[in-house]
Amino acid sequence: MPKITRVHPGSLAEELELAPGDEIVRINGQRIKDIVDLQFALAAEELEIEVRKANGEVWVLEVEKGYDEGLGVDWEYPTVDRIRLCHNKCVFCFVDQIPGNMRQTLNVRDDDYRLSFLHGNFVTLTNVKDEELQRIVDLRMSPLNISVHTTNPELRVRMLGNKRSGEIMRQIRFLAEHGIEMNTQVVLCPGWNDGAELDRTIADLYPLYPAVRTLSVVPVGLTKHRRGLHKLRPFTPEEARQVVAQVDMWQEKLRPILHASFVHAADEFYVLADLDVPPSSYYDEFAQTENGVGVIRRFLDELEEIWPHVPRALPVPQRSVGVVTAVSAEKVIRQSLRRLAHVPGLRIEVFPVRNDFYGHHVTVTGLLTGQDIVRQLQGRLNGIDTLLLPDILLKDDEDVLLDDYTVDQIRSELNISVTVVPATATGLMYGVMGYTQSLPPRRRYEATLRMMGERMVPGGPWPAASFERMPEQQVGG
Repeated sequence: MPKITRVHPGSLAEELELAPGDEIVRINGQRIKDIVDLQFALAAEELEIEVRKANGEVWVLEVEKGYDEGLGVDWEYPTVDRIRLCHNKCVFCFVDQIPGNMRQTLNVRDDDYRLSFLHGNFVTLTNVKDEELQRIVDLRMSPLNISVHTTNPELRVRMLGNKRSGEIMRQIRFLAEHGIEMNTQVVLCPGWNDGAELDRTIADLYPLYPAVRTLSVVPVGLTKHRRGLHKLRPFTPEEARQVVAQVDMWQEKLRPILHASFVHAADEFYVLADLDVPPSSYYDEFAQTENGVGVIRRFLDELEEIWPHVPRALPVPQRSVGVVTAVSAEKVIRQSLRRLAHVPGLRIEVFPVRNDFYGHHVTVTGLLTGQDIVRQLQGRLNGIDTLLLPDILLKDDEDVLLDDYTVDQIRSELNISVTVVPATATGLMYGVMGYTQSLPPRRRYEATLRMMGERMVPGGPWPAASFERMPEQQVGG
């Protein structure tokens, strides 16, 4: 049964005098087995809630609420009946490459189709039985995000280390035939599922469009902590150019057939290949930006849109700003900031930070640690009065980085003013100019590890306000 761990101030739950330790037994007579049952039940506007209090008392509460109004609580488990963990042994699993002294939540490997529906996690379907596929269809749990990696059954079994892995096309066809939409992905590993195997995967999936509405191709993420694991290597720049050319070839073939690009290469391939990202028309509906597909293009498009409105004068006579970024974003950040080169009194310095913690093959901003930022910037901030950190570095709703460094620690150890800004063109330009009061609140990120291994994409057809807050989830499978 759903057990409450926290009641949010001013919430409906507080008004009903619910408290940590209380369990929800039934809503409108329906016993609640998992998060899907719970969310469907909470969508009603008139509720009869049977509650077992922490002291054993049973209350029956009647309440009227808005359709998209939640109770305002945190649950003991994000899926109510415990998360379904990943039982695969993927050759590329990022969680296996995390140092053992990291916080425990970074080592959770979920592979839960309910979290795919509710929060956009990618899942492999290796632990989904046929009756659960039918439940997905019956409850219209669409869209789902599916980690395919390869449609070759024998190769998928080897890559995922699970004998059920070879059933993926049967499962996807069943969902497609019953109207369930899917975003799919391939984590591409050199010498494994690239080349002709990638051609096979694309050829097998595109006939299922529009049920299979997108396919992203992302490079395998490798850290320096791979002792005892399969021997994998990163893509070379030349191989990255070949992947981009291969995807381009398929797009040219598929656009006249599907009237959509369908398959997309992640931005990381363009950065590694030193190629410009394509125009917006390449990315269809930008369905997989949280998977690192089209992020740079959306940033550049947003910059063009906001540029006429960016102030051309500082709010103070002089301002000296340092901008923290990772290696992969450095080129775009520098190009964007050249537009401000002639603002009187403004000095800008970009600080690309290498990822010493995970290894230099990890180049995305979301995986930078506080200790790397501090070590590499110490002694280099002379004359800088403000340091900008993109909010993608931070744990959801907290000023904490991956290695549990806090923003206050960075301020203290570098002895500098630190401002956290949205990781957007608006956040960058207004943050550099010093107009941070014009910026929106920090964005929410469902996974810090979104750029590596298994990816996450926001999804789900229900109003966002109808979901209770979920504890930090990490990538598995």
